[in-house]
Amino acid sequence: MKRTILLLCLCIQIAYAKTEVDQASKFEMGGGPLAIYGNHYRGSDQTKLWLFPIPYFAYTSKRIEAEPSFIRGLIFHSKWFSFKLSIVPGLNVQSSGNRARVGMPNLDYTVELGPMAIFHLWRSEERNLDINFEWPVRESFATNLSYLRNAGVITVPYINIIHSPSPNKWNWKSEFSISPMYADRKYHQRYYGVDREFVQPGRPFFEARGGYSGFQTALVLNKQLKNMAIISFARWDYLKGASFENSPLVKTKNYFVGGLGVFLLVH
Repeated sequence: MKRTILLLCLCIQIAYAKTEVDQASKFEMGGGPLAIYGNHYRGSDQTKLWLFPIPYFAYTSKRIEAEPSFIRGLIFHSKWFSFKLSIVPGLNVQSSGNRARVGMPNLDYTVELGPMAIFHLWRSEERNLDINFEWPVRESFATNLSYLRNAGVITVPYINIIHSPSPNKWNWKSEFSISPMYADRKYHQRYYGVDREFVQPGRPFFEARGGYSGFQTALVLNKQLKNMAIISFARWDYLKGASFENSPLVKTKNYFVGGLGVFLLVH
């Protein structure tokens, strides 16, 4: 669910916003505090609370959706199917602050981008409840903002339940998704592989394989007020049966991350 790399994401959002303006477009900007709490990485038994101010940009048009946590550009849309391109930022980990990874290279920030197919399975008569099957396939790139390096491929095919109530129902929009996760060997090796030069007591050599990466559930709630946007999210992953489950860097099968952002908007 991500820190300094958000700044890169926000710059991309502005570039997207400038490429398309139509009568149905909506652009918002502002800023405020964002708090994130969670495990250092999927499989880590250490947690941390981050609290920092960030700028906030949101852009919505017929073909583009952009928020601090994602960018999606619509290529094709019909009643039953949509095809989009998505960009998602990812977390970093300082190995010096993680007991399992001490002495190993840091896990730099990531930017994931690739195509996403969306199958519109069902919509309520009131048009306020949708059920979609969404299938992104994204290439991951690691960066410390001075370089960009390929870090593998990940796919998260998920069922997404979207609720968009009317303003007289508190106007909280929610999305709940459930999904298995899969990634290639390069992606898993970056997080869970242990090269021979980093072997030490309690941390044996481990070479990761591609394949099943665990099960994920996520809930996102957001509310728009006149001059304020509130975004909250919670995500839980279960790593039992993952192809890297036996890595010495996996200290727990449960992964949790949650966050809350409150942003003042400038119209």
